[in-house]
Amino acid sequence: MTIDKALWMPLIFAFLCLIPSPKRITRLTFIAGAVISAIGAWGFVFGASWSPRVFAFNGNLMMDALSAVFALLITGVGVLSAVYAGGYLFKEGDGSISPLRLRRYACFFHLFLFTMLLTVFSNNLGIMWIAIEGTTLASAFLVNVDDKKSSIEAAWKYLILCSVGISLALFGIILVYYSAIAQAASGESGLLLNWTFLLSKAKQLDPQVLRLAFIFILVGYGTKAGLAPFHSWLPDAHSQAPAPVSALLSGVLLSCATLGILRFHILTKAATGSAFSDTLLIFFGVLSVVVATPFILEQKDYKRLLAYSSVEHMGLAAAGLGFGGALGLYGAILHIMNHAFTKSLLFFSSGHLYYLFHSKEIADVKGLLRKNAFLGIIFFLAALAIAGMPPFSIFVSEFLILSAGFLGGKYISCAVLLLFLALIFVGFLRHASRMTLGGPNTNQSKQSGDWGRPNYHFGKEIKSLGGSEEPPKVERSLLMDSVLVVGMIVILTMGFYIPGPLNALIQAAGRIAGGTIL
Repeated sequence: MTIDKALWMPLIFAFLCLIPSPKRITRLTFIAGAVISAIGAWGFVFGASWSPRVFAFNGNLMMDALSAVFALLITGVGVLSAVYAGGYLFKEGDGSISPLRLRRYACFFHLFLFTMLLTVFSNNLGIMWIAIEGTTLASAFLVNVDDKKSSIEAAWKYLILCSVGISLALFGIILVYYSAIAQAASGESGLLLNWTFLLSKAKQLDPQVLRLAFIFILVGYGTKAGLAPFHSWLPDAHSQAPAPVSALLSGVLLSCATLGILRFHILTKAATGSAFSDTLLIFFGVLSVVVATPFILEQKDYKRLLAYSSVEHMGLAAAGLGFGGALGLYGAILHIMNHAFTKSLLFFSSGHLYYLFHSKEIADVKGLLRKNAFLGIIFFLAALAIAGMPPFSIFVSEFLILSAGFLGGKYISCAVLLLFLALIFVGFLRHASRMTLGGPNTNQSKQSGDWGRPNYHFGKEIKSLGGSEEPPKVERSLLMDSVLVVGMIVILTMGFYIPGPLNALIQAAGRIAGGTIL
């Protein structure tokens, strides 16, 4: 497997999914594409065919340890999202979503994976910008899969705000190019946007121009990463998108935008020799945690609750990158990975919740443990995990980030983070307890399933509220349930043990984030 093959794979399956065929064939092609892409990417990353960098497309594409970590996230969460969607959207006998829309969904899902992989494999900053804009265009169609008015509105808001942000990032790239062209020698004009070339010439770049460029990049890509106060698109898009799409948006799309910021942070720090970009990352990171807290505490919609949690965790990762040092950078990269799988698990759980209760309101979800013990346990444990409860993986990376901050003398920032993380923990515990342990909601006259389907307790027979007639059974989705089990195993295992090859990869990524040219 090579970089170009890793990119071609989701692109090929995107077009294969458009071929008119029975729903089960479309579903099989859709899931197989994600699985094959993941196997190829993971085999390439952990294979012996590259070290420490591999280039393609005349040096415009590159995989180093940093991009390899994000490639693992994209394909890993992509497989889970595809398998979950196989039971969530492609259920046999459900005609609420037309075959044409399902094929469109499958196509744009793989195009979304392609654009995210292109983002992390880009060595050329211009290609990276195009790829990040491409993620917006591809995912906008996924947000609006059901063509409801609220979904269309959320998709347009997401499209417009992120495109405006990306436009600002373009100004930052132009400024970097302007600084580089002034120092370019003959024969180097084709390399002026290559990140590796710019990093090797960082000391020759104008530090004032690089500072201004980083501000544009932070605002532009920060909008896509969900950093406050540029995050307003995120709650709407997450609340309207189907559960598997929300998992991708929160789990890996935000991470891809953060990688874009990180690449420029490394370059800016090398060019300026100062803590300018560190300070900005810490400020906006702490601000994101602070801004997200009241929305989490008083949230009424559980999908918007998870969206604001993403603002919090992207802010925490940004703060970790700003704290720097081997510990802070390792913790930040690990936190991005932990958040990707933990938040994906919660959004998958939200799909189960909507299937059961046909409502996104927290107040409508009561007595979950009694209604479905399996889902209740998974959701409650995942809520504790995202709030930072040990022994789950999020606790480990949060601990590393805060330790790096205290060791680096950032006492005020760490104190503020600790205070608001404690408030967020209380808020999540309160919401999760009411949803899983609270009494049944007597105001609901009936329970409905997702996409308008009647809810029959995932295959358990229940008597209709209006009489004694037994409704027909609905088969329990093993695809959806298996994804929840796998997700829980991952976040629990990562809290105790990080496999040696993965640990080495994260350490190498941290060294690159610290400015070491491997």
